[in-house]
Amino acid sequence: MPDRRKFLTRAGYTTLSALLTMGFLQKDKQKEDQTTNEIAANYPNVNSPLRQLAAAKGKRYGAAISSEFLQTEKDYADLIARECSIVTPNGELKWNATEPQPGKFTFESADAIANFCEKHNIEMHGHTLFWHMGRPDWLPYPPTLKMIERHVKGVMGHYRKSKVLKSWDIANEIIADNENEADNATYGLRKGVKRELIRDLFLIAASVDSSKKFYLNDFGIEGATWKSDRFLKMIEYLKNSDVKIDGAGIQSHLWFSTAYGFDEKGFNSVLKRLNDLEVKPIITELDIIIDTPLPDSIKKLDQMVADSYKRYLDLCFAAKVDTVITWGITDRHTWIRHPDWMPGKTFRDNPSLWKFLRPLPFDENLQPKPARNAIAKAFSS
Repeated sequence: MPDRRKFLTRAGYTTLSALLTMGFLQKDKQKEDQTTNEIAANYPNVNSPLRQLAAAKGKRYGAAISSEFLQTEKDYADLIARECSIVTPNGELKWNATEPQPGKFTFESADAIANFCEKHNIEMHGHTLFWHMGRPDWLPYPPTLKMIERHVKGVMGHYRKSKVLKSWDIANEIIADNENEADNATYGLRKGVKRELIRDLFLIAASVDSSKKFYLNDFGIEGATWKSDRFLKMIEYLKNSDVKIDGAGIQSHLWFSTAYGFDEKGFNSVLKRLNDLEVKPIITELDIIIDTPLPDSIKKLDQMVADSYKRYLDLCFAAKVDTVITWGITDRHTWIRHPDWMPGKTFRDNPSLWKFLRPLPFDENLQPKPARNAIAKAFSS
């Protein structure tokens, strides 16, 4: 790569000589200052906030956030405001939070996040209108079409004129985890869910607010798998049904290990197929666990996590992914450390290994980890 400083210096000497002769030195100084500021904005260094590094390449970085912690932890709120250009409410827009009783809606917690976003120039990604979990006890799965229509109109209608909410996970995790949990072998939908119901869900959403971007969101599709094949088939079905679907949310709760490889070729094929279908892939819930065999130090573990972030994001960016949302920003609040959600029998049954669950860019004290620097380098490269 040419030395930018030498190039600018050489060009500057030539320009300066000409302008001295013409008597326009002061005017040129103003132009030079403006150019310098523009260069600084377009080429921030890797220590700049992640949102700035991403924006310099036409991309977005963000995280899943909690309204509770926004209001009780100032250092956490400050970190989100500094680093994120997009956020996803952790649970504040799920059915159990927004419609706890039939037809009775509440948006206090979600609105707190929306207000925070408006104050700090952050976009908000709506998660989610339809999910088999995160639902009130009275709601069956799948809900009836009448229930869906009432819910979508209530929730999307509330945010129709929002200045910050720009996109929705219309449906989340509708593909079964394996063929034994599915009714339909072709589309792999969870038992009881019909493809027509998902089609109608998207159509209802479009009738309420077509100005937002619509996504189908799922996990376990980061490679050539049974699940990713069914996910792509469902995307194709929605496209062929003339349904508004703008993108595919790839959750990316990832496990990496020296004992097994990552299916780069398979993941590339998934990304290519989505782009061919003109359905933009974005990363919606990224975090990384290092599976056994574990290294002998936290320092080595953190570097393995960082290397995995860089390798994964390089693949994503090569395939035109422009949005990366990590599921949380600090290990202080990662869902992976919660006793009810801690992944894998190996970790659940061995408290001594919990210290190796360090999946996010910042540590418990909100200090940057190698993972944060890896994300910065991926955006900058």
